[in-house]
Amino acid sequence: MPLLLSRSDLSRLATDDDELDSAIDAVETSVTQCHSGDRAQTVFAGLDLANGDELAAQLVSLASGPATLRVFPNRVKEARPNASLGVQLDGTTGAVDSLISLDDFNALRTSVPAAVGVRHLAPADAATLTVLGSGVQARSHVRTIRRVMPGLRHLKVWSPTRESRTAFGAGLRTRLGDDVHVSVAASIDEAVAGADVITAAGRYSFGESAVPDPEAVRPGALLISMTGAGGNLLKRGARLAVPTTRRPELVAFGFASDFIGDTPPPVPADALQLADVITGKVPARSSRTDTIVFELAMPFQWDVPILAWIRAWADKQRVGTAFNFSG
Repeated sequence: MPLLLSRSDLSRLATDDDELDSAIDAVETSVTQCHSGDRAQTVFAGLDLANGDELAAQLVSLASGPATLRVFPNRVKEARPNASLGVQLDGTTGAVDSLISLDDFNALRTSVPAAVGVRHLAPADAATLTVLGSGVQARSHVRTIRRVMPGLRHLKVWSPTRESRTAFGAGLRTRLGDDVHVSVAASIDEAVAGADVITAAGRYSFGESAVPDPEAVRPGALLISMTGAGGNLLKRGARLAVPTTRRPELVAFGFASDFIGDTPPPVPADALQLADVITGKVPARSSRTDTIVFELAMPFQWDVPILAWIRAWADKQRVGTAFNFSG
């Protein structure tokens, strides 16, 4: 029978950073499987609601496994109960396998793939991480990227509002203790100066540069982008990296708002594919000064391994409530 997993059922998983390692591994495996030919399809869309919000949804299917449906409010910034849901479906029959509360997990859809990129594309012995943003995405990116940066010693944060970035920095100091030095920057240039890894975890408009002055980014750094935020770095010689050029086929795509406008463009033929780096086919860099922009602004199959990871943990912990809505 299907399994209902509430927020309280999953509370221990949501707060256990050690468990993130298996999520990162699951997404990495999914990248290489899709790269090697595991066919994926997706529907990615958003519809206006009467209150001015937008209801977003992504349906993903993989030829080799389950399908998923993820539904979430796109414009809302405050907490909204019973609004973020993941549905895991049997890939053969279409039967519902589980209904999963994503209140505490929706941000993992970008932060876990970002961590996979950092694991394989960051400079050797990377020690300084800069986070541009102070919201839910920023907090999630710190949690996942820290798992793949064993040499992390300095964490720098910046966001446009002084109060927000100060509070974010204070919270990180409490969480990380003496293991990592946390500093709050007064400007973007100050934040990115000398950083080995930069994540643009704030919500920028698509195509808006995360770092207005590309000269502020040191040669050899890695920039994680979710919204085409590294275009000006690419114009100055940085290399574009993508998870794989074998993206899911867009069966349907469109948002009522301008959250995402046009259909994602084709990936340039010379883009570095993370899957090739993972499998050892190509190196991430030819020299220490090669700057990389890892772009995540495409509909990918991340929901499938992440929901499967949540369900596997629930099975192991024996949590959740079985139900039968066809009985």
